[in-house]
Amino acid sequence: MTETTDRRARITDAALDIIATDGIRALTHRGIDRHLGLPAGSTSYYFRTKRDLLVATVGHLTERSRRAFTDSQPEPQEPNTDIAEIAHGIAVYVDGLLGDRARDIRARYALTLEMVHDKQIQAALAVSLFSRERAVGLTRLLDTGDPEQDAADLIALLEGLVFDRTVGARALEGPVPGTAESIAALTAPIAKALTRPCAVDES
Repeated sequence: MTETTDRRARITDAALDIIATDGIRALTHRGIDRHLGLPAGSTSYYFRTKRDLLVATVGHLTERSRRAFTDSQPEPQEPNTDIAEIAHGIAVYVDGLLGDRARDIRARYALTLEMVHDKQIQAALAVSLFSRERAVGLTRLLDTGDPEQDAADLIALLEGLVFDRTVGARALEGPVPGTAESIAALTAPIAKALTRPCAVDES
């Protein structure tokens, strides 16, 4: 990683800190400089406008998500079609979002609400946690019947699980992230979503 790349990553990560804690309106170039102890003008040198900063921050969030998902999955020796194992692997990733990456979730929700009228950023935020491409690849591998629609439905489920455990009904009473109970509670609905309905016997 070059010094410039590292500085950009530090700045966009600090932006996530500020947005998650105080909201998008608290995000300023000077605020990031102060947050990181950088000389005044450092953030504006890399990102001229606030929108430039927001676009890069969403990109950083997406990169973190892709890397975290890859790190959470064992490297398969061959294509894995065991639904229980796949569901568990996805649940481990989602559980990580609820625990170690709770800041990213809060920042993403804040960004989503404020940037609803910016179609480019809105589109980037929509895929910042879960990869549509990976989901389609999975549903095709599992031969679910309608890979594109089934992938969209799977992502909708995952988004719902994250919301429910972050600010929904289970936010206060659900299992603690990082525990076997939490992962099991996530695995069950994911496995159900991945299971192809049995064909009706018309004979």
